[in-house]
Amino acid sequence: MAAPGGSSDVGGAAAAFDPLSIHCWSGPRCVSTSLMYAWAQRSDTQVLDEPLYAHFLTLTGAERPYTQLVLQSQDSDGRRVVQEQLLAPRRKPVLYAKHMAKHRVGLGPELLRRARHVLLVREPAAVIQSFSEVLEPTLTETCYPALLELYSELRVLGRPPPVVLSDDLVRDPEGMLRALCAALELPFDPAMLSWPAGSKPYDGVWAPWWYKGTHSSTGFERDGPHNGESPAARPPRPLPDHLKPLLEECRPLYALLRRRALRPLRAPSVPLPLGDGDDGHADGKAVANGAGVGGTAAASGPSVGEWREGAAAAQAGGPRGSSAVQRPKGGTHAYEADSRNDNVLIGMRDGVTGDFELVWRPEAKVSVFDSGFMLGDGVWEGMRLHRGTLMFAQEHLDRLFEGTIALDMDIGLSKQQLAQLVYDTVDSNGMRDHIHIRLMVTRGLKPTPYQNPAITLGQPTVVVIPEHKEAAAGPKERGIRLFTCHVRRGAPDVQDPGWNSHSKLNCIAACIQANKAGADEALMLDPHGFVATCNSTNFFVVRRDEVWAPTTKYQMPGITRHNTIRLCRAAGIPVRELDFSLTQVYSAEEAFVTGTFAGQIPVTEVDGRRIGSGARGPTVQRLQQLYAALCDEQAAAGRAHLHP
Repeated sequence: MAAPGGSSDVGGAAAAFDPLSIHCWSGPRCVSTSLMYAWAQRSDTQVLDEPLYAHFLTLTGAERPYTQLVLQSQDSDGRRVVQEQLLAPRRKPVLYAKHMAKHRVGLGPELLRRARHVLLVREPAAVIQSFSEVLEPTLTETCYPALLELYSELRVLGRPPPVVLSDDLVRDPEGMLRALCAALELPFDPAMLSWPAGSKPYDGVWAPWWYKGTHSSTGFERDGPHNGESPAARPPRPLPDHLKPLLEECRPLYALLRRRALRPLRAPSVPLPLGDGDDGHADGKAVANGAGVGGTAAASGPSVGEWREGAAAAQAGGPRGSSAVQRPKGGTHAYEADSRNDNVLIGMRDGVTGDFELVWRPEAKVSVFDSGFMLGDGVWEGMRLHRGTLMFAQEHLDRLFEGTIALDMDIGLSKQQLAQLVYDTVDSNGMRDHIHIRLMVTRGLKPTPYQNPAITLGQPTVVVIPEHKEAAAGPKERGIRLFTCHVRRGAPDVQDPGWNSHSKLNCIAACIQANKAGADEALMLDPHGFVATCNSTNFFVVRRDEVWAPTTKYQMPGITRHNTIRLCRAAGIPVRELDFSLTQVYSAEEAFVTGTFAGQIPVTEVDGRRIGSGARGPTVQRLQQLYAALCDEQAAAGRAHLHP
């Protein structure tokens, strides 16, 4: 039958718009074949598989191992294909044509004006990695420039196309297909959710090269056979170095399109509880709108044709050139800038969906409704990766889980599973040495600003931030200066100082006072006036060849602190944990601080008083050497902590 508005006027001015001629433009490896299979299950729809491929190959001379097969099976005249196949009368009411965006090269605007269009996009690292397994990728082959050009041209025509993220389609097939059908003003058909395995009569002749995995599928399975297109097909791998410049070129184009993507749509019969949306969207965007927590389109909410606009992801372009960002030039956290950090992947576990994804650093964001952002409700660990192994992983995970248990927070993961997420993140970045990791766990998503932990959606949010971050040599050799602040460490019945919590205002207030005094770190006292700790490190003194450490009653039980005490005992260095005063600090032969990032750092001055000789002493230098050997020993054991 002829489609509505199916008449063709070559002149274009009088040509009718055909709302049932639907054209999906994508890049390679974007589940576009699966989406075509979904549409083919509708009884009202006829599908075409890349009908402009021969046109593209003829016009560009692009090389394919199956070029002759394509040229033999298709009309290579693109204008004729548009008139005789894409805008012509057809046997079913709906035409769904799958296209690669680059195939539109050399064609005029008629097809854009007379039909409906959809853009399907995927995160570029996955596209480039997957495409490179068959052909060498280029910017043109990825289709991002052509996709953005399509969006811009359709926007100018007054019909900006719906944008679908392939990750969303795999994560929530029904929600995304409902949203897409609604945007196209068509009813959703549940038959779209599955199809029979095997090749299809409408497959293009290139199917043996690209569709093998898809032929094994019967739906948008996250955990099904690897088909090269699936965002969850297999564990991530580092991108080869020669492809990283291409990735950098693609990312800003993808970011622009992603901000306009459809949100999943719930079935009308399913009520939408307060905040029960997709705010935990695993691409990490911060969301601050009123359509549920995550702005999920609902029957009573905004139109399903509303795209993600820039307000919710205004920083998608991300910080460029982080080497220019202000950083400590001295002190306990001084480090050498590394431009590789501009493009690291951040590991993010969405507590609502349970999805763990690797997100490009400039785009790694959590919701403004996250408990960590809203209330400081969470715990964290700073960890180091040395020779491919997490240092003292068991101790760090034990402390983190101790905090979550105290705060009645169920992560929903074992210690080994959490460690594996950290390893997945560093491995996907190709990281091995001089890596600092911030592992953060917050209570999770709130439906509304409210303190009560019981009012939380899903499980905790987990974020893994790895950085190429080597401690600067200067402080470890020359030492740092401390200033005793008025801010005291509290008792466990106020806020347990043993919690490594996101709420660090006590330490931040101390740090501010040290900054104002021109010191590198604040020395903090306990409620009784004895020395407790520093604002971000643990404190030690050496008196009469004996190492003294404040007790843990009012301080964080540091992992490096514990290892330093253990090293002293193993090496025959007398060591004590006790209360002592500032007077005993000022007259010490040596002083030093310990922390995960830099190990042991000498303290040469406290409150303007020189400590000992004013230089690194022999005890701390020996402990630095012993600690380096201990780290090497840990690394040699490898990742045994993953298999208790």
